[in-house]
Amino acid sequence: MKNIVIAVSGTGGHVYPGIALAYELKQAGYNPVFIVNNNKNGVSLKIVKNSGYKYKILDFKAPPRKISLDLLLFPFRFIKALFAVKKILDKVSPKVVIGMGAYLSFPVLLVARIKRIPTLIHEQNSIPGLANRLLSKIVKKVAISFINSEIFFNRKKVVFTSNPIRKDIFNIARKDAAEKLNISSDTFTIFIFGGSLGATKLNNIMFDVAEALFEKHKNKIQFIHITGNADFKKLNKKYAKLNTKKFITEYMNDIGNAYACSDLVVCRAGAGTVKEVENYNLPALFIPFPYATDNHQYFNAKFVEEKNFRLVIEEKDITKEEIIKFIERHISNKIDINRIVIPKSFPQETLAKEVLKLTNEKI
Repeated sequence: MKNIVIAVSGTGGHVYPGIALAYELKQAGYNPVFIVNNNKNGVSLKIVKNSGYKYKILDFKAPPRKISLDLLLFPFRFIKALFAVKKILDKVSPKVVIGMGAYLSFPVLLVARIKRIPTLIHEQNSIPGLANRLLSKIVKKVAISFINSEIFFNRKKVVFTSNPIRKDIFNIARKDAAEKLNISSDTFTIFIFGGSLGATKLNNIMFDVAEALFEKHKNKIQFIHITGNADFKKLNKKYAKLNTKKFITEYMNDIGNAYACSDLVVCRAGAGTVKEVENYNLPALFIPFPYATDNHQYFNAKFVEEKNFRLVIEEKDITKEEIIKFIERHISNKIDINRIVIPKSFPQETLAKEVLKLTNEKI
């Protein structure tokens, strides 16, 4: 069996690109095997389990940032993790080992390098994380999502692939998506989502925006709002009082339906989100998560900002009036009720080719 190991951890922003890549590798006749952590929130493990791919669990967590007993014990836990990785790689015998960023990649790629297995890391964000900055010194190839990221790495190793995006969120007819969400296909639709961390301020101000716009524009506008678990009950009650079409939910597995019938997006700026919005060619107001490491969400969004089309506003600076002003620039945009968006190519196809070059085989 031609195995390829993919190390993932952290949030969906690191894991979903790995899943997208795994699909391409499987289509090429390879067997993707994930190494994933089992942290307390279980996000990465849950996503990998649901994907149906084989996986191995590595009990390892990032070092604490403050002086503590955990920090003193970390070197011993790191050594333990290295031996655990060696055991996994000895059993799996991968052709290539890939790291998708975040802390779990570090011991996995380090052992792979020691064992002289070809290695590649993929950096999703415009500002690389610490794990990938360190790993870039020892891996054979560095794949990046934003071309400006190359300044952080040895340019001889860098390949620009962009960020893998889910194929299943495309090729959806607007009419079909609107019917599934029980909203109108011919009404200007704003899609709001903030993610599981730190979205309360965004959620609250966007409800105020929705209320004001509904009052002013009546049935000319409608909203799709993914609130997250914490704010759903409160916001759902508020939206229920607005007598107009809307779709309010705490989470969406089939987010492609939301994109398919949207005309404008208000969202955070994780690398995956930025690339999805870009491929749908939608006007967008990006409000980056303010506590992202090195403020990387801000720089992700600035890379695709376009005058009057895509705007980046930091959370500390947002006001209801400015958001309304941006949305109202686009309300009169022509609506194509027959729209179906299909990208010409997908980044994971390019990334898979780069991976397979390391095996001396062609995709």
